[in-house]
Amino acid sequence: MKRNLMNILGIILIGIGTFVFLSPVFSSYKQQKNADQEIEAFENFEKEKKVPKEKDPLYKEAIQYNQKIYTEGQKNLKDVWSYRTSPIELKDSKSNFGYIRIKKMDVKLPLYLGATLENMRKGAAIMGETSLPLGTKNSNCVIAAHRGYEGIPYFREIERLKVGDRVIIKNPWEKLTYRVEEIKIIQPDDSDQIKIQKEKDMVTLLTCHPYRSHGKYRYVVYCIRDHGQKIVEKKNSTIKDTHFKSSEWDIRREKLCHMIGFGILLIFWIIIIKNWKGTIRKGGKA
Repeated sequence: MKRNLMNILGIILIGIGTFVFLSPVFSSYKQQKNADQEIEAFENFEKEKKVPKEKDPLYKEAIQYNQKIYTEGQKNLKDVWSYRTSPIELKDSKSNFGYIRIKKMDVKLPLYLGATLENMRKGAAIMGETSLPLGTKNSNCVIAAHRGYEGIPYFREIERLKVGDRVIIKNPWEKLTYRVEEIKIIQPDDSDQIKIQKEKDMVTLLTCHPYRSHGKYRYVVYCIRDHGQKIVEKKNSTIKDTHFKSSEWDIRREKLCHMIGFGILLIFWIIIIKNWKGTIRKGGKA
């Protein structure tokens, strides 16, 4: 009887431990499923549109917005991370402006307008007072995402990106391809580093650095529109050329700890199941 109680108690404790250990995995799966559904809904909605982009009121509004912030020199851009204002208001019950896909990072995330806490929890966010991704010159769309959040990767693997790698943006009208041109580490309040560069069509990725740093610095990846041109690697264009420490080992160590933890839990489950079966056999013989 006592042995049975001990087995039951062991199963309960290991079950609780397994649930706690695997909860980030469940969170990541659920978020990715929600993101995929959001992207699918966006694509289905766009397929039903019959209006050319030049006649679409939303496109006209987006173009006007981009021109306005460029002409004004993005005077209201105060912080590289926390600017949460939505560039424009979406209609027709839509909640995102498209999606971003980065094969090198193995991510595909909905693009929301404004880097609010809610938007950042759901995917990637286009920062207010930066350009919308329309494939036009004199624009720089700054896309922010967490460096991992509650077990969900988001931009955790951003250091995989190298000069020349591709970043795909799908807006409500077309798919745009950009390529990494330069990588920097900047201070959180250095907003000049993410402003529009004259005559360039850009997308800039932004997240925290180092990993698990609670936002000490910003990791910035500058991408330019891919027209088949040769991307010339600039001096100090990667983190390895700077004095900042890479987070690759921290990320690998975290993954290794998860693998070890999962292995330990698996061993405990095997032991408990064997003991349980042994108890049942002894009970049957008795």
